[in-house]
Formats: sequence, C-alpha cells, structure tokens
Amino acid sequence: MEAASAVQVERRPTLVEAAVIAVAISTLLNALGVFTEDAIHWLNLVIGFLIAAVAAAVVFGWFVRRACRPGARAWPTALVFAVLALITVPAFWSGLPPVFAVAAIYLGRRAVNRAGLAATVVGAVALLADAGAYATDIAGRV
Repeated sequence: MEAASAVQVERRPTLVEAAVIAVAISTLLNALGVFTEDAIHWLNLVIGFLIAAVAAAVVFGWFVRRACRPGARAWPTALVFAVLALITVPAFWSGLPPVFAVAAIYLGRRAVNRAGLAATVVGAVALLADAGAYATDIAGRV
C-alpha cells in the first residue's frame, strides 16, 4: 500500500477577486484619509470609491483579462502597471495606485520569469509607498 502524497495547491485569487481587493485597499486608504480630516467629507469618500471601481473595471476587465489569455505574455503588462503604480503615488488621493499595484502583482505572479518577479516587487513597493503617502498626509494634519 502506497502512502498518499499530499500535494499542496496554491490558491490564487480570481480576476474578479483581485479587482475587489484593489478597490477595497483603495477605499480603505481613502477612508483613513477622509476620517482623519477636521470635517468628514463623505462626498470625497464616494468619489474616491467610484474612481477606484471604474479604474478597476477598466484595468482588470480589459487589460488584465487580455494579458491572461492563453498564449499571451503577462509580464509586459505587469511591468507597465507596476510603473504606473509608482508614478501615481504622488497622486495617492486619486485611488489609482492600489488598482495599478494589485494588477501588477496579479499579473507578475502569473508570469514565471524575472520580469514578473520584478513587477510583483515593484507593485508591492508601490502599495507600501501609497500607504506611506497617506500616513504622511495624516501625520501632517495632526
């Protein structure tokens, strides 16, 4: 009798789950910024959510989906989104850096080369930089 070998399968988020994660991170950071202001601006929170949701629909619904098709190479799109994530960090209030960063990480993990790894790392750095930008903004108001 053979011993059963346990094969551990890594579960990766689906395209829709990744888009929801991106919008959730963007909205969470935006909420932290909004709720630490002297006057809470609900409209800012709603607009930030809508911008992130529309951006995620376009990014994940069009670009990421196309990069995930059979035979397509994911790494070029991953690198583009990683660079976009870093470039948009100064405009952290737009809610776009988390959307681009999560797209870069999602596609970077699908690519099995060094460019995919680079996109994953740069996407993670952009997420941290975005959180740092919010923290700096909040600290400046306290």
